[in-house]
Amino acid sequence: MLTLHNRSRFCITDILIGIVMLLGLVSPSVAQCPEQWLLGNGIPGVNGNVNAVIRWDPDGAGPEPELLVVGGSFTIAGTTTANRIAVWDGVSWKPLGEGMNSYVYSLAVYNGQLIAGGSFTTAGALTCNRIARWDGYSWQPLGTGMNSDVYALTVWGTQLVAGGAFTTAGGASANYIARWNGVSWQLLAGGMNSYVYALHVHNTVLTAGGAFTTADSNPVNYIARWSGTTWQSYGDPANGAVRALTTYDGQLIVGGDFNRFGAATFNYIARWDGAAWQTLGAGVNSSVHALTVHADELAVGGDFTTAGGAPALRLAKWDGALWQSLSSGANQSVRALTSYSGELISGGYFTAIAGTATNYLARWNGTVWQSVGTGLFFDGTQSYVNALTLYNGDLIAGGNFTSIGSAPTSYIARWDGAIWHPLGAEINGIVRALIVYNGTLVVGGDFTGRIAWWNGTLWQTLGGGASGDRVRALAIYDNKLFAGGEFWAVGGSVFTDNIAAWNGLSWEALGPVGTNNSVRALTVYNNELIAAGDFTAADFTPAAYVARWNGSIWQTTAGGLNARVHALTVCDDKLIAGGEFTNAPGTIATPASYIAEWDGVSWQPVGTGVNSYVYSLTTIHTHLVAGGAFYYAAGNNANYIARWDGSVWQPLGSGTSNYVYTLMPFGSRLVAGGRFSLAGEKSSVYVGQWGPLQDGDLNCDGSVNLLDLAVLAAHWLEGTGP
Repeated sequence: MLTLHNRSRFCITDILIGIVMLLGLVSPSVAQCPEQWLLGNGIPGVNGNVNAVIRWDPDGAGPEPELLVVGGSFTIAGTTTANRIAVWDGVSWKPLGEGMNSYVYSLAVYNGQLIAGGSFTTAGALTCNRIARWDGYSWQPLGTGMNSDVYALTVWGTQLVAGGAFTTAGGASANYIARWNGVSWQLLAGGMNSYVYALHVHNTVLTAGGAFTTADSNPVNYIARWSGTTWQSYGDPANGAVRALTTYDGQLIVGGDFNRFGAATFNYIARWDGAAWQTLGAGVNSSVHALTVHADELAVGGDFTTAGGAPALRLAKWDGALWQSLSSGANQSVRALTSYSGELISGGYFTAIAGTATNYLARWNGTVWQSVGTGLFFDGTQSYVNALTLYNGDLIAGGNFTSIGSAPTSYIARWDGAIWHPLGAEINGIVRALIVYNGTLVVGGDFTGRIAWWNGTLWQTLGGGASGDRVRALAIYDNKLFAGGEFWAVGGSVFTDNIAAWNGLSWEALGPVGTNNSVRALTVYNNELIAAGDFTAADFTPAAYVARWNGSIWQTTAGGLNARVHALTVCDDKLIAGGEFTNAPGTIATPASYIAEWDGVSWQPVGTGVNSYVYSLTTIHTHLVAGGAFYYAAGNNANYIARWDGSVWQPLGSGTSNYVYTLMPFGSRLVAGGRFSLAGEKSSVYVGQWGPLQDGDLNCDGSVNLLDLAVLAAHWLEGTGP
């Protein structure tokens, strides 16, 4: 019997995969995968708020690792599409089925199964009104659920208890709280008179906290305990909502919006010693939303900025005697805490902790905060990619971003085909344009100097830079580098409005005055430089938003266009313009909805156009591609990106999840950059790729592996192989 060592197996596997790739290249009879959006950048953490975190071990004492479960408003976890709920196994993110159609606010483990509560009405393919259980394969309802949001879950004995904004559970009256016995929902006496935000079992006693002031008509003021038959108060009443509960050092810990119990001052946090409420030092200075015990200390999260009178931005710990901050804290509210795999897990509304980009979820190892997973920094709609180019075989991206994963970067980064890398540290403002000129990478934007070049080690201002607000566009014409934007001089002494040329040694003006407003796009067409933007005149020559420079003088393009132009390209021997315009005065009888073409004589519409602004244009495989703020092209759904084949507009799959600002051919693929985090429902933060999958990927699963051999073998058996 022949036994192969692991190394031999890997070698043989590599050889077989190589054969599959080769045969995929030479066998036209084997069906090729269609063009599609490819899986792109992931993010450290998730792309939306985290409201709940919990540990869950699906196989109990079995060999599988314990999981971290996260619920919130997000739709991406790492590179995984995960609708409002996801699990982290310590290495990677995984979805739980198709997730939910709206927010998850609470999580619990009941009879070994995961329970989620929130504002959702469907979980997976089933109706699960605000509460659902994961049976290991799919989401299942718990009865007919609730009529409004579920904010809190806990397990009390053999029953699951839910609290929230609902007034019915399983179709029966249940004022803001109900219990599930495994078969049906039941009341807990008369319930409360307002929302329940927190549930906890302390010393076998069920405790509820919230915005209510009565429980079963008894005065309880924001916190109550269940005797098994009736609701009772805890000593002196609070004066504000209770939002978090836990047990620490044998005592019940309560956090929320209150600052008093009875006549005594309690700054947003208190402890119940079994007989009366006690303080935790000086407390904190604003609301507490999350409590847990980690490393024998009480961890606290919320909206506060001090703990014990000392700075503690939204995160702090209490050791039984003293308050301490957890590093320099979070930049927004902390809403969930738990302990997982020896680390403290924090979730909430924040995008950074202690200066580290963490995207709504972070882990504390006792020394530093780190992201959960790695990827491209994501900050909702605040970050984006404006410009793309190729340089020395790498993809270069510029925009409004300052981190890649947990590593800082200065508005520009390079992709080597596997990971993103920072590119210098000298750029200190938004990058808006990129180009390679005479083998050198050049960048324009809002940063100091407005235009710079990369010497292989660091960024240097090009020829003294531009004086003004920004450089928006770059192009090469007549062996010169042209820069357009919003500036009034270049090189410190060459006065020119909004456009200039660099001849390799010095700056030159284009006529006495340039343009009378911003230049946003540049390209070359019919041996002339084409400039477009906000201007209505170029060197005193009327030019409605588009003008052409022949090396000596400015000229118009017939009647021009009627509003701002953002993008230019050349396709099928025609100049294409995209922007905010809706017609071209004097040359178009029908509207040109945000996109038009110039044949050297007149402007014409491109089909029926799109329904909103076009920000970017390019060509690939003879097709024109447009990206922008539109979501319809020729009346069909085309979320922010579409292509024109010369006759009709077509969407690119399901498009992207937000605006597209830049487009670039990349081999056989199209690269798009913008504000989006999804492209074709796949994680593609700020940068997405559209095109064919890898050669040899015969089963179209996105990778070349031994599974493709089965496809190849099937074709051979059918007589359709090579």
